[in-house]
Amino acid sequence: MLKKAFNRFNTRAKTVLSNEDGDFYISDGVKIIIAVVLGALLLAALTTIFNDTVIPRITAEIEGLFG
Repeated sequence: MLKKAFNRFNTRAKTVLSNEDGDFYISDGVKIIIAVVLGALLLAALTTIFNDTVIPRITAEIEGLFG
């Protein structure tokens, strides 16, 4: 699934970058940049949630079971 999405993104990026018409070239480039930035922000948020909430709770539960 991830490989398919990456290939679709890669094909779309190549199509946009090879477009010589100039129509919506900037617009599509901005959309790609926005998508990458939003993806990075989402990944950072999920990492923070896991590190601050999920991992300590799992650690406490495991220590409660075995320690």
